[in-house]
Amino acid sequence: MPNISEKDLAVFISLLSSKIVEMKHELRDLQAIDADDASDEEIENQCEIQECIEQYDNILGGVREEYEAGLVDEINLPSYEALTKASDSTKLRIRPR
Repeated sequence: MPNISEKDLAVFISLLSSKIVEMKHELRDLQAIDADDASDEEIENQCEIQECIEQYDNILGGVREEYEAGLVDEINLPSYEALTKASDSTKLRIRPR
């Protein structure tokens, strides 16, 4: 990702982390439905959300490596943990297109 600055990565990490948290909450809500009462659409939706979370987690892992490389170069940025913890406490809502 040579064309993306560490500051851009900081914003991306926060947004993606927030989206992952939001999707995990949505998945928990869907999983709370009794399996016998869940429609085929709800079950399919659960699978899609779970797959998307896994993909986003993988992307976040790769971005983390790039971001932490910037931290090693002593660029003044918040820690990765601070970025991802902040997304847990914010009420940022990202709506799909």
